[in-house]
Amino acid sequence: MAKKRSIVKRTKSRACLALTALLAAGWMLAAYVALANDDMREQDAMIAMARGYVEDKLYIRAANQYSEALSSYETENNLKYEGELLEIYREGGMREAYYGLMEERIDAGRAAPEEYLELAEAYIGEDSVKKAIPILQQGMNSFQDEALTALYESVCYGYGILGTTFTQMRMPASDWCIPAFDGAHWGYVGANGRVILDFLYEEATCFAGNYAVVRLDGVYTLIDKNGYWNAVDKNGLDQVISISGRRIVGVKDGQYGIYSNTFDRLGDDAYDMVYLSDNGLIAVQKDGRWAILDENLQPITDYRFADVAVNSRGQVFSGNYAVVADEEGYFLIDGKGEAWFDTRFADAKGMEEGLFAVADSSGRWGFADEKGQLVIDCQYEDVLSFSNRLAAVKYAGKWGYINCYNTMVIEAQFEQAFPFLAGKSLVVDDLDNYGILELKYYGLF
Repeated sequence: MAKKRSIVKRTKSRACLALTALLAAGWMLAAYVALANDDMREQDAMIAMARGYVEDKLYIRAANQYSEALSSYETENNLKYEGELLEIYREGGMREAYYGLMEERIDAGRAAPEEYLELAEAYIGEDSVKKAIPILQQGMNSFQDEALTALYESVCYGYGILGTTFTQMRMPASDWCIPAFDGAHWGYVGANGRVILDFLYEEATCFAGNYAVVRLDGVYTLIDKNGYWNAVDKNGLDQVISISGRRIVGVKDGQYGIYSNTFDRLGDDAYDMVYLSDNGLIAVQKDGRWAILDENLQPITDYRFADVAVNSRGQVFSGNYAVVADEEGYFLIDGKGEAWFDTRFADAKGMEEGLFAVADSSGRWGFADEKGQLVIDCQYEDVLSFSNRLAAVKYAGKWGYINCYNTMVIEAQFEQAFPFLAGKSLVVDDLDNYGILELKYYGLF
């Protein structure tokens, strides 16, 4: 019986505690609501006074009152009153405070699309495009706003051109150690136009990583970026076509072979043509047909292709894609040699990255995506595939660059243009001299 009374007592005690907690929570909620209502009433009173200042055009007093109301109270009206304060700054000509509050709202994710746009336009007007681009990017990430995208695309491709006196340069394969010809010999210059390796060589390939192949006194030699010899050809090669990774394409007695970068012959097969790629895959031609080999020179495909398209760096594959042709036209394959779509194009250029260049039966050029869908109609005299979000196009006899919206963002002014690599490209002026074109804001992309 005593045990039963104890249980009943404990049960009553727990019920009392629960009731007390519930009442306490109710009191706290009521107190919170009352306090919130008090805060809102007091904030509203301050704002009402501030609005009176605005009517009298006392903008500084009004702005100070709004600022105090916003800093003193956190209510559901804060966002609305902050917007009113922004308008007071604008009407009162308080430019620094106006844009400062915009920046705060943008950083906190409270700004409207038009604020991103206005702040970016202000920075652009002050020649501070570097400050405008991140603002536009933030706005584009938050809103699907065409005006933000249009302004971003109109300013992000600002560029400068470093002129040179060279009439022959080669687009580098993976860095900006550029083979250049001074009229007598080949050497290497950097993206700043300064000489990296002296002009000593009869021939010079692009660097693949740390190594390139040059010809000196009729002999091919593997050099590093200091110009030191690392290997010498003892095969008596007539020509070295290219180097990629640790492979070299060499020609002897009219036949193409694949060699290591120490000039050791790899495999016994001879080919009519060979193209290496940075991903290790190799395109080889025999009797007018093309096949794809893996990095061990084993066949991925048989000789099923009528042609392969080579990009500006002399490679068939870019990443995991290559442009090839059968009897019906050009299309895309993956690293396994499988067709990526059924569509065929009359002509095509090798992949750089992204969209690739295609032509219709009239010889006009446009661009297709990885699904074989034409995304920019065939309308140009000539084009090169997209890289760094831009593509070189020939329009009215001159070369310029378009973005993916088919807007000419670098005007058609060059005799020749090349795809971009890490924000830089080669262009040729009307005197046939090469220049190095650099995107000023590439690091902000």
